[in-house]
Amino acid sequence: MYSITNPTQARSKKALERFLNVAAELLANNQFEETGISQVAQLAESSVGTFYRLLGDKDMLLYAVHDRFVEQNRLAIDSLVAELGSQDLSLEAQIEGLIQGMIRLFDGSEGLLRALIRRSSADLQFRQRFHQLNAYIGQTFCHIALARRSDIGHPHPEQAADLAAHMLLAGMNYFTMVGSLGVTPREVVPGELSRLICNYLEVTHV
Repeated sequence: MYSITNPTQARSKKALERFLNVAAELLANNQFEETGISQVAQLAESSVGTFYRLLGDKDMLLYAVHDRFVEQNRLAIDSLVAELGSQDLSLEAQIEGLIQGMIRLFDGSEGLLRALIRRSSADLQFRQRFHQLNAYIGQTFCHIALARRSDIGHPHPEQAADLAAHMLLAGMNYFTMVGSLGVTPREVVPGELSRLICNYLEVTHV
């Protein structure tokens, strides 16, 4: 299992963060594979020696970028759920708020996310990490939906919530990879995905 040792010195922490930022940008622009370590170090305003001391090789850099992306998004989703939970919202409004928040969360990171998804198709460890993030999003959706079970008209709420979560993930992944959902305008995607899911769950309209 890949892992890096988090540096304790402030200077090294800042250098590591710069390496991760540079790698994320290179991935988003499809330039990661062709960029050598010396150029990565130059772009990060650091040295090759520091790169090897902190990361060891480019694969470790790639894994570190991936881990940071997953962890940052898990924390952001937790924050989003807490924000939604602090408001007196209907289930329909909570679902739409969750979808809007997640699309907003990934907005601007599509290039990086597409690169990581492509890498996942060829790298088992990447794929496992993405499965964990997708599972976390799915569990979060189910938790929100089933907390208001009485507002769901579907005869099998647990099964329906699980399938709805997969529908949501499939829609969001396609939206990320392609940049659109056919002729549907980008700005109405959250509302339309929410409508689709709520109608399937037979959510009570308030």
